[in-house]
Amino acid sequence: MHNLIKRKTFSKILVAVHESFKSADTAVDYAIKVAQDYDAKLIILYIIRANTNLHTVNSPSHIIQLKKQAQAYLTELSEKIHKDSNKDDIVRVKTEIIASIRIADAIVSYAKDKHIDLIIIGTRGRSKLKSIVLGSVTPDVVRHAHCLVLTVR
Repeated sequence: MHNLIKRKTFSKILVAVHESFKSADTAVDYAIKVAQDYDAKLIILYIIRANTNLHTVNSPSHIIQLKKQAQAYLTELSEKIHKDSNKDDIVRVKTEIIASIRIADAIVSYAKDKHIDLIIIGTRGRSKLKSIVLGSVTPDVVRHAHCLVLTVR
């Protein structure tokens, strides 16, 4: 019977990170391992939340500062990945930074446009009540993604 089960393969894996994702480092660690296991390309997508609130509109200089912080994080992360990889487990990594008002929609759209096979995303570990009241990125990605989604706590 096990011969009839076809193993799913992944060629492009997306891990989404944002400064509010408390479990981003754990999600990235899982994504690295999965990318190594499947010899897949790993895309690390950093999303900057763009505000629409008139009192807290992101100024161009504020967005530039957030992009610099995101780039520094991604550079450090890429260096760590390459330093920790051995010859047999080299991970092909691409990093990208985008700004969006709706983070979940940005992740889902990016994954669809780039033909991603697997999305890996962290959860904050909120209670159901807090998620209902405050909303949550991860459940929206799980509900709307065209591909498999692995959530990491």
